[in-house]
Amino acid sequence: MARVQMVVFEINGTEFGIEAAAVNGIIRTNRVNIQVVPGTLSDIEGMISWRDKVRYVFNLRRKLKLEHKVICDDSKIIMVHANDLMVGCLVDEVTDIVLFNSEEIEPAPSFMQEGTGNYITGIGKVEERLVVILDVDRLLTGVEIDELTMENLQQYVKGK
Repeated sequence: MARVQMVVFEINGTEFGIEAAAVNGIIRTNRVNIQVVPGTLSDIEGMISWRDKVRYVFNLRRKLKLEHKVICDDSKIIMVHANDLMVGCLVDEVTDIVLFNSEEIEPAPSFMQEGTGNYITGIGKVEERLVVILDVDRLLTGVEIDELTMENLQQYVKGK
């Protein structure tokens, strides 16, 4: 029986989970300045300085095509390793850390695994709660990864 630890967070009243091994930190949004970068992809909320490096922050609400909400003091940024990059994922609230047994996770239905939803890998069950499990490496597309290279940012800054 395999066990996997997940960081569970909430967006728009729905609970999502990502493997804890991919998480490098959780930041309160009121402790950082999210700088908007014009001309970047719409899913990118902006960039922050974190541990002396520039890190991009994705708005998971936009990425998951959920209703827009203003960032508030309860909002969090989950710093994750995704496709060999360290990026932030803006969420409403981090709610839990859960240890799932393999039998508590059902594979995502086929209609969720196609197209833009291919980053949903399963549904975890914790008592009466359902947690949508995301694969952080699939959250970013090739185009998004290219957008996040420091060379692209430097070109943007030089072009100002």
